[in-house]
Parts: sequence; C-alpha cells; structure tokens
Amino acid sequence: MATVKAWKFGDNSAPAFPDDFEIVRKAVLQVTDIKSNHNKYYAIELHSAKHKGEVVYRVFTHYGRTDDLETNPDAGQKECRFFDAQGEAEANYQSIYREKTAPRKGYQEVALASSKIGSQKARGTSSGAVDDKTLERIKKPETAAPKPKASTLHPGVQALVRYLYDEATNALTSSVAAKITANGIETPLGILTVGQIEKGEAILGDLYDLFKQKASSRRDQRMVDLTGQFYTSIPHRIGRTRSAVDNAIINTLETLYQKQETLQLMKDMLSVNGESGSVLFDAQADSEYNALKCQIGCIDPAAPKYRELADFVIKSQVKSKNIQVKNIYTLRREDEWGQFEDVGNQQLLFHGSRIQNWVGLLSRGILLPKIVVSMGVRRTDAGWLGNGIYFGDAACTSAFYTTPGRKQTRLMAIARVALGKVKDFTKITYGLPGPPDGFHSCHGVRQKTGVASEFQDDEWVIYRPQQQRLEYLVEFAA
Repeated sequence: MATVKAWKFGDNSAPAFPDDFEIVRKAVLQVTDIKSNHNKYYAIELHSAKHKGEVVYRVFTHYGRTDDLETNPDAGQKECRFFDAQGEAEANYQSIYREKTAPRKGYQEVALASSKIGSQKARGTSSGAVDDKTLERIKKPETAAPKPKASTLHPGVQALVRYLYDEATNALTSSVAAKITANGIETPLGILTVGQIEKGEAILGDLYDLFKQKASSRRDQRMVDLTGQFYTSIPHRIGRTRSAVDNAIINTLETLYQKQETLQLMKDMLSVNGESGSVLFDAQADSEYNALKCQIGCIDPAAPKYRELADFVIKSQVKSKNIQVKNIYTLRREDEWGQFEDVGNQQLLFHGSRIQNWVGLLSRGILLPKIVVSMGVRRTDAGWLGNGIYFGDAACTSAFYTTPGRKQTRLMAIARVALGKVKDFTKITYGLPGPPDGFHSCHGVRQKTGVASEFQDDEWVIYRPQQQRLEYLVEFAA
C-alpha cells in the first residue's frame, strides 16, 4: 500500500473533517518491552462523517509513552489520515493495526471498560472485549450521591473498615499506575476489565512454569519477554531509568507472588464495588461494610472474652514474644459458617496476611493459594506441604506473613479449623495435592529438642476451604 500522508491533529492545512463524526471501529494497544525500555500506547480509530453531502473517512491515531499519561492525559502525538472511500480507510486502519501488533512491534490490544486516550469522542467508551455487566455499569447515568446517613456501625468497626479499604486502595495505586473510580480500576489508558486482569494472571501462570525449569540463559530471556507481556496487559508504575526497568523483571518467586497478590487485589476491589459501582467511590463506612458481606463485631477490651483471646494470642508465641494486641473483632461469613464441615479435631489456629489483603479475605474467604512464599524464604512449589491453606498454632509464626498499615498495626485471623486425622511430616514434601489417604490434614512438625525436622515452625495444612471458618480478627503491633 502507498504511503498515506499523516497530518498532525489540529493542523489548519489538513483536509476539513466535521466535528460530528461516528467511530466505525477502534482499538487501544499497549507494549512494554523490557529490553528496549519501551512502555508505549497506541490508540487507533476509524471515523466517518458527512461533509458537503458526501461521506468521508479519517483514521485517527494517538500514541506516546504510557508513563506520560499519568500527569497529562493529552500527552503524546495525535495524527489523522483522510480518505474519500471506506475501503481505503479500512485498509489503512488494518495496515496500521497489523504493523503495530506484529512481532516486530509487539503491541497488544487492551480491553478497557472506559478509555482515557484517543479522540475526545472515544474517551469514556469501551474498547476491546468487555463483558455486558461492566458495560451496563459504565452506561448508567451519573447521579448525585445521596447525603450520607449517620452510621449504624460500632465506632471500632467503622474505623476497622475504613482502615482495610484505605490500605487496599493505597497498595494498589502505589504499585500499579491506577486509581479507584466509581466504575472500577482506572489506569492511564482507561478502566481495566476483569478479562484484562485474567490475561495478566495467565501470563503469570506461564512465568511460574518457567521457574520449574532448569536455570539457563534461554529461560532468563523468556522471563524478560513474559515480564514485558505482563506489564503490557496490566500497566504498572515501572520508572524510566534502565535500573528501574531491570528491577521490574519478574525473575523470582517472591516477585511473582507479589504480582499475583496485586491481581487478586484488583479482582477483590472490583468484586466489592458490586453492581452499583458506588462502594469504592463514595467511601462510606456502612456501604463498604455491607459490601464485605461479613458480620464484624468489636469486642470490648474490658470483656472477659477479650482477655481470654488476648491471652491466647500472647501465650501461643514460641520464638518471639513481642506481639501487642490492640483490638479484637468477631467475624462471621454466613457462606463459610453454613458450609463448614466438622471432620473432628477442631482447633483455633492463626492465619496472617498482608494488610492490603483483608478486604478480599473478609469478602470472599481464604483461597487455596497458587504459590505460597514464606517471608525471605523461597519455596519452589505450591508450598512446603503442597497447595493448601496454611495455619499456625503460634501467633508469632503467622505474624511473619503480615505487614503493617499506616497505623503501624497488623492483622491476623483466628480460624476454627477441623483438622480431623492429621498426618505428621518432618520432611518438606512439595506438590502434595491433598493429605494422604485416610487423613484430613497435614502437619509440618517444627524442629525442636529431640525432633529432627526440616520445618522451623509448626504448619497445619488443610486442602479444602470447607474445613475452616474465620471467627476472630486480631489487630496487633509487633
């Protein structure tokens, strides 16, 4: 195809084109190339309009560096190519699309519920494959938020809920080039869909498969390529310098796990935002509390139950004794309590997690992990005793898996776990799909005097979520 002249958008010498036009088709493309330090977007649109009684066409493009969009949504270059015939315009659109998405350029189409780039008419509309529910929510007319009613929640529960959401939001927006809006998670390119997030998860799955292979230069190169694909699908705040880009390569299991947590956090935040799309945007404690679908109660520090549970936490510590209990809350997720299967041998055990994860944990429960990574310790499979849900009988052990929030406090749950018949292990056994036949759970027995073991802490593992239910949440300092 002959080269088509591209005019800078707004050039007075360009052919006339009406402001009242239709968008025939459009796509938003993105590429992150770790090797060349490229982090670029490319929006392409095909427009049609009537001019002096004739239908005319235009191919509109908007491109530049993705990082620049954070501070200036109008950054980048905008160009137009003009045509009298639809066939020629279509061919030019397809030619540009093919060139950009070919292996040499490496751009990929991004599914957005609402685009932030391209022509003014395209902004605020969806691009790519978007599910019907998301489209429905985006198209709802904006209405003024009703004046908030006085909260009916206990002040302690209000403070906890606000704390959980603030930490989840801050964790997301500090690592990913995104912010929370009424309609979802907004990146510089636009609002991500669940489908786009799932593309990122699939890429992380491919990366995890690489970790199972023997180390080699070819494997390392493939990790770099897949890292670029991941950031192409899920725009991140990477940085411009060569060292910042190199540090962003997903080449350790710890980094991989962090990215998995980030994507799960995205899905959790979209889930609690619900059909109305107002929970995260309005930030009212009662609506946020209701979105969790978990009954939370605040135990009075003067109550005997508080003292009983606080003593249980403090006295459970084995290696360190620096936990200071600040608050204790009751938890009840109806689905979890209704599905609880008592296989016997019930115990109250601890489960710790990062501060930003608790919006998800309270709203959907504990998920079977894809990869479990101990703080500072690399695990080369789904966990030292396979792909299960891990608990500790010592609060200090579970505390290692927590992180502090802005109040410098951390969170761990006390769960009722039906362990049933337990199989003890003193050797790390990767890849267990479940307990051995005849058993309901596994126990990694910690090394101590008279016990030779590869486990530094006692670890209790179940492989079916129905064998546990969350009963208490402990806020503590350590």
